[in-house]
Amino acid sequence: MSHYLVTGVNGFVGQYFCRLLKNRETDLHIIGIDLDATTPCQDHGFEYRQVNLLTEPEAVLKVVVEFQPDYILNLAAVSSVSQSWKNPAACLAGNTGIYANLLEAVRQGCPDARILSVGSSEVYGDQPEGAMPLKETALLKPNNPYGISRVAQESLSRLYQESYGLQIMTTRSFNHIGPGQKEQFVIPSFVSQLVRIAESGKFGEITTGNIDLVRDFSDVRDVVDAYWRILKQGMSGEVYNVCSGKGIRLRDIICTVAEILEIKVITRTDETKIRPKDSKWIIGDNSRIKQSFGWEPEYALIQTLCDIISYRITE
Repeated sequence: MSHYLVTGVNGFVGQYFCRLLKNRETDLHIIGIDLDATTPCQDHGFEYRQVNLLTEPEAVLKVVVEFQPDYILNLAAVSSVSQSWKNPAACLAGNTGIYANLLEAVRQGCPDARILSVGSSEVYGDQPEGAMPLKETALLKPNNPYGISRVAQESLSRLYQESYGLQIMTTRSFNHIGPGQKEQFVIPSFVSQLVRIAESGKFGEITTGNIDLVRDFSDVRDVVDAYWRILKQGMSGEVYNVCSGKGIRLRDIICTVAEILEIKVITRTDETKIRPKDSKWIIGDNSRIKQSFGWEPEYALIQTLCDIISYRITE
């Protein structure tokens, strides 16, 4: 029997990862950790613990010692770039503190576990267009508090891997989307506004931030498949880009969704959604995970957008 510990399990990615495990493995036990009193995950073989990884290190250690996980997926984090600008100290303290407490618990209570530390492409920062697609060897120069916190997380991974021999793999995950993602993120925000226009008429206006940015979007179902493969087969100390390898301008996504919904739309820039600094292009090179694990994206962007639209219409 495989034992999985998933932190941040109630989040968007955590729920998809647990579904994948249930479909991929027959003999397993999952313990999920999150801040909420309850969890939406109710499957057989799943247990839930309400634990604050930042403020309750003893509780984290207790779970790790008692459960003895074979695999740990760390999704617990402050994951919003916009929120990191509003409260930089909370983002930095949260992401580094959460991860440090988890690593200490593993070091003390279950040092043979395989850990996947989920990071972000925001560690690359503002790179020139000619540098795309970004390989894992690219210079790290984060340009927001969230990206800085993820660099610190990578440094902690390296420290515990080299000093204590913990088995830690790290991802630099680029933007991922799918049905069920909260509206605080850019694509669900666009789709929700456009669906409301389609339901009320054929023409309308949506508010946006900077829609001339180019981003690399993957379907969350492809992302959790990559995470599972890295946990099972990844090399300790290695870093893996998780991305589609393709860039698209945010403005073009709005146009595509509007075409699917058969509506006309104009955009209005909301200055409050403009960040102090933003990267113009973030496109990743996924050759390492392709070559290492035979991973290939299954979901085209158009299919993912259609699934998000369907989810927003029926929710």
